[in-house]
Amino acid sequence: MTVSARLEAADGAPSAPYRLALIGNGIDKSLAPAFHTIAGRLLGLDVSYDLLPRSPTFDDQLKDFLVELAEDGYRGVNITVPFKASAWRGATEPDPDVVSMGVANTLLLGPEGATHAYNTDFSGFKWAYRRRFGTTPPGVVALLGAGGVGTATATALADLGATAIRIFDIVPDHSHALARSLGERNEDVEITVATSALSAVHDADGVVNGTPVGMYFQPGMPIDPAAIVGQRWLFDAIYSPVETALMKRAAEAGLQCISGLDLFLGQGIGAFEIFTGHPLTPSVVAELEARVEVAERQRTF
Repeated sequence: MTVSARLEAADGAPSAPYRLALIGNGIDKSLAPAFHTIAGRLLGLDVSYDLLPRSPTFDDQLKDFLVELAEDGYRGVNITVPFKASAWRGATEPDPDVVSMGVANTLLLGPEGATHAYNTDFSGFKWAYRRRFGTTPPGVVALLGAGGVGTATATALADLGATAIRIFDIVPDHSHALARSLGERNEDVEITVATSALSAVHDADGVVNGTPVGMYFQPGMPIDPAAIVGQRWLFDAIYSPVETALMKRAAEAGLQCISGLDLFLGQGIGAFEIFTGHPLTPSVVAELEARVEVAERQRTF
């Protein structure tokens, strides 16, 4: 029995007027159903949340699919790899930050498909960073991976007061596109495109892994472990598993860490409040965090 099924059996939630879903590739291990259904129960709301896996080739069909979901009664969807850069483009009212970044992960649905588009990776990382480090500025940051989560994280870091961001992606065009976007958003941050992961990380204060390297289906590290030394902090966006090889190395080297589960909680809080209009109080968030951590430990990979 899956984690979400075990939770449903334990809590016995009735049928849900808040029908939500996640669309993406490789989402079978997602904790999103558990998060949103638990949050609904803690607030006395009936929430359902489905996983709707789609291959990367589905991109051209996504806009029509969102219309079908709205007709079927879905009120909102989360979007993940590889659709974050395209799913929001048909939204009638995209959030200004989404337009600036060019990526979204949270859509509200109406009769014609997506109505509003938001990026709660962006707001969720700010929440996670401030919870761990308060008002301490990020300093010089090495960003590995300029995809959806890397773009959201880098934009948040610029807003949080990073002095410099060094971008490395195995597709150079991705790095240059993000560098242009960040430069237009904040001229006070020094933005450079690194020629390698090692040059990005050298003498940096913080390191961000926005690549899929380290996930359960792609184990390993996005950089030589010997390069993780002397930095102050590290964020790994991966939460399947939470303790990646990169996170273990960072802990051994004495870095302070923000985990993918921290981001998962932050983006989930933002998405839930957008979907339902109900705020999650600190006590509810604490309960959610505890229960999601239990759900993570119970998973079998």
